[in-house]
Amino acid sequence: MTTQDPTGRGPVRAAVSAALDRAAATAHLNAFITLDAEGALAEADRHDARGAAGWGLVVKDNVHVTGLPNTAGTPALKDFTPRADAPVVRALRAAGAIVLGKTNMHELALGATSCNHTFGPVGNGTDPALFAGGSSGGTAAAVAAGVAEAGLGTDTGGSVTIPAALNGIYGLRPSAGRYPSAGVTPLCPTRDTPGPMASTLGRLLTLDTLVTGESAGPRTPDRPLRLGLPRHVFTEDLEGPVRAAWEAAVDRLTTEGAAWVPVDTAHLAEHDSRIGFPLVFGEFAAALGGYLDEHGTGLTPAELLDAVGDPVVAEMLKATALPTGPGYPGPAALQGALAQRRVLQATYDDLFAADGLDAVLSPTVPVCARPLRRFEDSLPLNGQDVPTFFTLIRNTSPAATAGQPSVTVPLPVTASPPVGLQLVGRRTADRDLLSVAARVDALLRRG
Repeated sequence: MTTQDPTGRGPVRAAVSAALDRAAATAHLNAFITLDAEGALAEADRHDARGAAGWGLVVKDNVHVTGLPNTAGTPALKDFTPRADAPVVRALRAAGAIVLGKTNMHELALGATSCNHTFGPVGNGTDPALFAGGSSGGTAAAVAAGVAEAGLGTDTGGSVTIPAALNGIYGLRPSAGRYPSAGVTPLCPTRDTPGPMASTLGRLLTLDTLVTGESAGPRTPDRPLRLGLPRHVFTEDLEGPVRAAWEAAVDRLTTEGAAWVPVDTAHLAEHDSRIGFPLVFGEFAAALGGYLDEHGTGLTPAELLDAVGDPVVAEMLKATALPTGPGYPGPAALQGALAQRRVLQATYDDLFAADGLDAVLSPTVPVCARPLRRFEDSLPLNGQDVPTFFTLIRNTSPAATAGQPSVTVPLPVTASPPVGLQLVGRRTADRDLLSVAARVDALLRRG
């Protein structure tokens, strides 16, 4: 028999009602494009009626949920409603997830601030005056604001880990191909993956289990951790609060017995700079065209781009991602980028094998979140004006291009917005990486 609260509501309905109340209280964050209060409450009642557990989940608006619009943050898809859940959503629903709504995002997932020109910018879950990061900013903001303990985003070059870091929560970009990507509006299939975010690392691990079916616990090394310490790029040119939090973390982990191994990382960033965008622009049109046809939208990629609300996104994609564009890389450039990606993967493999590393660590993002509706194109960093997008993805993109798993955990800070610590692991060893992240997280918070 279902236990009810004093108002007569079942426990799942009570929990979902509280989550929806929290969503209403934090509506100023603009975290949702569609908040499905009626559907979520009805689903909660069904859970209560059969005595089943249930919990709230928020889903980025480019991941299909049956019966809810899937806009991908762009005007042309505002009336597109999928007929089936994405497999990643279906797996979580089978385990009791109740979708509260679809979250706001950077248009077409091509940006890192979630300042959406059609549906409005997303405020940071820790401070609404700051941007949330992207492209999965709405999910991160909703989790950080306490609307739900967990959410789904997607990641092409850091779109899960960047907003998770800037909102002070946990996020996982899985190894390439480990999570099913069907039912997700594509940007670059080689690099795209769904990824979970959560308020605790334990919840993140549970989500990973529910999606992948990997029930065995992660292996925990019974020795001091061997952590890669980047000598180039990833630890250079950091904003003051980020540098302070990073150096404090290195000192703390050293005190706790971690062994640091200096690693040469400049070539990783150099590879990525040559590979990343040829992959995106080379794959986008064909992938999007197939998706639009498969789901009966009646649109072509060119028609969708004609309606894009963000002029920067529209100009970039029309010039570089459509075969008619002057900057379109063409099949030969795409094949070259795919070949170079295999070289990048081998470089990561060699790095981990040669030094016996458990993870390579760095700040997730070189800067903290900046004021909302400002700095969309460039931002000041250590006396220089730097491009916002490339700065935000600088530390996350190389591993994402290679298909490595990465986890972000929040660093202890007191007088600054959130700062994230990125851990990059060996491909397909996601559970081991989560175990290392758990050890690092516990050591940073000990005492």
